[in-house]
Amino acid sequence: MKSLDAFKEFMVGSNVPNYVRRYCEGLDEFKWQWFYFQMKEPIEFVTDVDYLFYILKWILKSNFDDLGYEVYFQSVMNPEMYPEALIKDEWWSILQKRYSERFNSEISEIDCNSTDWAVAQTI
Repeated sequence: MKSLDAFKEFMVGSNVPNYVRRYCEGLDEFKWQWFYFQMKEPIEFVTDVDYLFYILKWILKSNFDDLGYEVYFQSVMNPEMYPEALIKDEWWSILQKRYSERFNSEISEIDCNSTDWAVAQTI
């Protein structure tokens, strides 16, 4: 990702999945810049760029504020692989320190919401 223009060209090209291309085609200039800067760090800390594009399928469906966190979250929540497998060793402790509080908060919200739903179903 040498420049924003090169990033744009790549992201709407035939080498990226259709869902990424569709997402990018809807971006205005401000959102292109924002997305470019959001992608810079995850590309640096993932071990597999293809897998990053694979998990973008789910991430791009939501309004995210921190792509690094979303990649971390997807990595931790993936039961098929150890989270460290997607994230480079030297980045793992950095991301855990940065995101563990947010992750634990969101997991506890999910747990509370599912408990409320289960109680509501029995009434």
